[in-house]
Amino acid sequence: METNPSFRTPKAGRHLAEKQRRQKLKGLYDQLTSLVVISGENYPEKKKPSGLDLLDQATNYIKQLEKNITELKARMDSLQVPVEIAVKESGALLEINIVCGSQNKKLKMHKVIRILEEEGAEVVSASFSTVDLKVYHTILCKAFLPRLGMDTIMVQQRLKSFISGTG
Repeated sequence: METNPSFRTPKAGRHLAEKQRRQKLKGLYDQLTSLVVISGENYPEKKKPSGLDLLDQATNYIKQLEKNITELKARMDSLQVPVEIAVKESGALLEINIVCGSQNKKLKMHKVIRILEEEGAEVVSASFSTVDLKVYHTILCKAFLPRLGMDTIMVQQRLKSFISGTG
């Protein structure tokens, strides 16, 4: 019995196409394996993770990278927070509120107090709190000489230049 070669060609073509598809898939899995950090998994050199394990690890790795990107964007935004200084008088007291990003977290309070003293203020109390990536400082002071008072604009300018690093 003679077989017609035209019947074998489509089948052979399908086998060849399937073989090429498998080879391409293997190459892509190998490439993915080299890119993905397999956390907590120790695979011997000859034994590679299964395709499902690799896809699961890749998914977890991508999710972790997305989380890192979100955290880094939030941190970058916090570093770009401008310094805000509000000085207001209430009776004999002067209240100074300083809001800055976490890059100014280590604000040298002794220097801030020295600036205030040079401007004629006596610090009554000082406190700070951190919310998210912002640091809020509150300083209460009174004038050494209540009759003369203090120049609140000058206090604000000197503190702003000191905190921003220009003073």
